[in-house]
Amino acid sequence: MSVPIVKRNLWHDRGKLTLHIVGIAAALTLISLLLGFRDGMYTSLTAYIDHTGADLIVSQIGSRGLFYANTGLPATLHENIETIPGTTDIDHILVGDTIFSHASIKLPVLIIGYNPETGFGGPWNIGAGRTLQGDDEILIDTWLAWRSGLDVGDSVSILGNDFTVVGLTRETASWMSPYLFMSLVSAEDILQLSGDASFFLLSLSPDANRDLVANIITTEFAGTDVFTPDEMAATDRKFLATVLDRPIGVMLIISTIIALAVMGLIVYTSISNRLPEFGTLKAIGSSNNWLRWLVIRETLSQTFLGFVLSIITSYLVAELIEYVWPQFTVIIRPELIPIIGLAALVMSLLSALWSIQQIAQVDPSVVFRA
Repeated sequence: MSVPIVKRNLWHDRGKLTLHIVGIAAALTLISLLLGFRDGMYTSLTAYIDHTGADLIVSQIGSRGLFYANTGLPATLHENIETIPGTTDIDHILVGDTIFSHASIKLPVLIIGYNPETGFGGPWNIGAGRTLQGDDEILIDTWLAWRSGLDVGDSVSILGNDFTVVGLTRETASWMSPYLFMSLVSAEDILQLSGDASFFLLSLSPDANRDLVANIITTEFAGTDVFTPDEMAATDRKFLATVLDRPIGVMLIISTIIALAVMGLIVYTSISNRLPEFGTLKAIGSSNNWLRWLVIRETLSQTFLGFVLSIITSYLVAELIEYVWPQFTVIIRPELIPIIGLAALVMSLLSALWSIQQIAQVDPSVVFRA
């Protein structure tokens, strides 16, 4: 009858096994959360664009991103663009940034003026309250309302103009700035941009040729640029990448080194503390290769348990972060799990191969010495 030596070795000291599994899980969780934080930032940054419902977006040349929008297009283009064959719906929005100040809170925000009658370009998820019905009303992000102590029915001043909060929006708090939604009339007034438009949002008929419509617009209306929401989102993601991808990449490298060091230390100390045991196994005929394979199996077993725990921990910590700090979004994508698992496998094998060289140096004769 064979002896399940790997299982016996692992469960012999359950306290040490638990510490090893927790250490591995913590290192892998850190990597998962950093990747989830990066994906969450990209998702929250482009959430508005992804929910516009537009097929094409028209802007001034050089203004392909939401966070550096120009306002050089006349709003009167609205009537001209909607006559283009293939266009079914059109509306325009006005975008501007400012500092939101209420009580002791001062935060950068993005003002979005839209047409409440059509809702085109407006909020897509209202968690409390209702949509706009008047020019003296405003919708603010749920997290911003919490930070500033505001609720539905309260009054707030934006650039010297008083508004009544009639609704709280969700999914509108990117790490850069939360969104404020108001009517086009109000946005033109407080931003002092009467008659201007930042973007035109177009819906096309199912049989419309998107490229043809875009070509007609850029040809007939000088100074315009036409692109899809996906292209606009890509521009904003590229902007974010220039700001944060490098530091996040550095942190991921550091996290990987930490994970490798943790696994290596676990395997190294485990072997060092059991050198007499390996000497005994050698004395009764076990080869170096068999002992190396034994250590690799033990390492893989611990890594697997740590990996499973890290998946559970990552999702729980992500939920906790979003609950405590709603302005941050952490997305642990299912397709990320196999990648983390593969990384854990590679790191565990490297750790084992680095440490098992000690086994070859064990002298079995030490077992028989007094």
